[in-house]
Amino acid sequence: MTSHLSTRRDGRILIAVNDDPATRNALGWDFYEDFANVITLAGADDGVGGIVVTGAEGFFSSGGNVVGLRERAAMELNDRKAGVDRLHTMIRAMRACPKPIIAAIEGGAAGAGASLALACDLIVAARDAYLSVAYVKIGLTPDGGATAFLGRALPRQLLNEMAMTGDRIGVERLHALGLINHLSTPGQALDDAIARATILAEGPPHALAEIKRLVDGAQHHSLDAQLDQEADAIARALGGAEAREGIAAFFDKRKPSFPRA
Repeated sequence: MTSHLSTRRDGRILIAVNDDPATRNALGWDFYEDFANVITLAGADDGVGGIVVTGAEGFFSSGGNVVGLRERAAMELNDRKAGVDRLHTMIRAMRACPKPIIAAIEGGAAGAGASLALACDLIVAARDAYLSVAYVKIGLTPDGGATAFLGRALPRQLLNEMAMTGDRIGVERLHALGLINHLSTPGQALDDAIARATILAEGPPHALAEIKRLVDGAQHHSLDAQLDQEADAIARALGGAEAREGIAAFFDKRKPSFPRA
């Protein structure tokens, strides 16, 4: 890897750490490419049941590296768009990954760092942390899916507040609106995220992947189209090994042991 991204395993959980505290874990092209590759490989690895992403030394991410932004500002339009495409390739890889991805936020997640967190399936955050869609403060507009993810989860007025002011919004406020899944004692977000990922990793992997796909599709399908998607998914699941084990375990009154491949 060429970025400050490091990975380690905790059982079946892959932990990805953005480790560049000198920039408060800013993001750049190298991180986008490395994390997209990590996500893609983890998605194909039967030994990985879940992924947790976090930042080093008590801060999730300050967003795009401003030095890099200055360099990109001098480029031609198509080259500037190509840089954003690298971020968006990473976001698409996260949403396409069949494994659950959990963000563990300490300190704050700003700009592209907020987009990184929002692209995860679950968010665990320390109570004193914040999210900030801070682009407007330097004359820019959001990217990384920030308006898409927040637009689906929050009232329009709050999204406007976040995007138009760039102000820090405390995670307790966002938790009350359902955007944050779990509030942690400061310093415990990573441990709590690993614990949640470990529980998910014990579940049926194919069913979890299908649930992730269905949830994403529900945002843009009509009711009829979504009903068709659900019917197809559950019909296929009923004929699979995971359902055989899950149903047998239910009648045997035992914990299921789902196949991993």
